[in-house]
Amino acid sequence: MRQRIDRGEGADKIDYPDPAAAPLGTDDEAAGHPITREQLDMALQAETRSGGGQAPLQSGRQGNAASNTRFVLLLMALGAVLIAVTAWATG
Repeated sequence: MRQRIDRGEGADKIDYPDPAAAPLGTDDEAAGHPITREQLDMALQAETRSGGGQAPLQSGRQGNAASNTRFVLLLMALGAVLIAVTAWATG
């Protein structure tokens, strides 16, 4: 499953390796209960789901990017106002 996701077959991934901090099933295996085939199939289905559009995670990232852009523009505008006020007050 991890190889399929790293090849870009996941709903929210590009074709690039993604080192996992804790691969699927690590906690279960450490507790003495390795994942079942059904759990693996469910995870594979969830990870590679594509509904013909963007994955929800991708959409959220794009929404965050737009929000971050607005925030940066706001900070730049406030900086410009601060510079103008300082120049006017000292000048």
